[in-house]
Amino acid sequence: MKKRLIYFLSCQVVIFVLMLTVYKNFQLVSYINMSFFVGGTITFVGLMTYVVAGGFFDFFTESTRKVFTPKHMKSEAKQMRLPSEVFSFPHKPIIALGLSSLFCMCLALFFYYSY
Repeated sequence: MKKRLIYFLSCQVVIFVLMLTVYKNFQLVSYINMSFFVGGTITFVGLMTYVVAGGFFDFFTESTRKVFTPKHMKSEAKQMRLPSEVFSFPHKPIIALGLSSLFCMCLALFFYYSY
């Protein structure tokens, strides 16, 4: 729980630093824009990790290796790891971090349109 809070706060710090760098001010609209970009990017990376770790690209990789590998290198190609074996780290915390940033963006958006 403490680790997730640290990741969330560091993500918010990155959003504020990017806000200062790109927009040169602290406004609600610039926070909404930056949190959308940062939260969307983190969520996209988490979802892509989920897809690759789930084994979606394993069949494609295996068949591509069979077709395009020369005969004298077939044994080396069989020993290569599949993408689902390479991406073995947990994807749920990454998705949760991105979605929490997007949730903060939605709260700020609601606050912006309510006034």
